[in-house]
Amino acid sequence: MNLSSVSRDSSPAVSYVLVVDDNRVMAEAIAGMVQLMDWEARVAPGPRAALQAVHDAPPALILMDLNMQGVNGLEVMRYIRRDPTLEKVPVVFVTAEDDPSIQNKVMQAGALDYLLKPIDFDKLEKVLLGLSKT
Repeated sequence: MNLSSVSRDSSPAVSYVLVVDDNRVMAEAIAGMVQLMDWEARVAPGPRAALQAVHDAPPALILMDLNMQGVNGLEVMRYIRRDPTLEKVPVVFVTAEDDPSIQNKVMQAGALDYLLKPIDFDKLEKVLLGLSKT
């Protein structure tokens, strides 16, 4: 089943969560968790796909891997923040790195939160509960 194409709402202005990870299996697993909480989830398998997706339809939230090939998630977030129509889209980094200095760096750069892999369902739920489905 391709979770990136599953929708919880057929309206054209549906809020969704964009999952960005160059590991397709991990991205689909995170998207599945998001969908269990009644959110639409779309998968972008890397930075270029993420940039295209946010410009096509801004998400309610971006869950982004910090370490991707070619460019890291922090650089992608900084690029997204330069667009006035996207600067307020919240970004939560998802990573296996448990280094407090890296966590501080991404939080100071404007990330909403920082979740460690494997993702704790309750922590992800707390992030999603803080969003508004508009």
